[in-house]
Amino acid sequence: MNAPRLARAALSPVEFTSIEQEEDHLLQFGDLQGQTVEEMVQEHPMIDQCYFKGMTFLNDTFDRFELTDVVFENCTLANCQLTGASWYRVQFTNCKLVGSTLDHAVLKDVAFQDCDLSLANINQAKLTNVTFTDSRLKELNCLDTQLRQVKLVGCDLDAADFTETSLKKIDLTTCSFTTLQATALDVRGCQMTMEQAAYFAQLFLGIDWLA
Repeated sequence: MNAPRLARAALSPVEFTSIEQEEDHLLQFGDLQGQTVEEMVQEHPMIDQCYFKGMTFLNDTFDRFELTDVVFENCTLANCQLTGASWYRVQFTNCKLVGSTLDHAVLKDVAFQDCDLSLANINQAKLTNVTFTDSRLKELNCLDTQLRQVKLVGCDLDAADFTETSLKKIDLTTCSFTTLQATALDVRGCQMTMEQAAYFAQLFLGIDWLA
């Protein structure tokens, strides 16, 4: 995965709300820390080469949210509407995106480390070179989405829904779940443990494995 191209020394402190005064809604070369942004509505905001730490976004609507070379650390983006987002070389570490919507998004070279995306929606999206590591994806909705070179490492996938999303070549062996929604075609060609295979055998074929 290509990491964000971000020169921290070149960044200057800035308020996120300043994006409202920009004609093209562009925020660039900013160091943003400890701010709260609630119920803001912006059409096609663009963030380029910025660092976010301890930021809180609640119930915001950012349609076509464009991020390039951006780092988020210890941030919250809860219940945000981010439909049609376009993210390129973005890194999230210890962030909460609970209940947020990324339907129709295009994500490339994006990493989620120790993040919580429970109840999030990533439907009819395109993910390329995206990595989820030690993250919570409980009750995630990821329907009819293209996954290319996507990695799931040590994630909680309980009750996630991947219906009409091909998991071919996806390695599930380090992930955990009690239930997972998918069709037999969706999981064809993915890597799984014997326990996970037993779950899908029971789900699709009604086969109960004896201990």
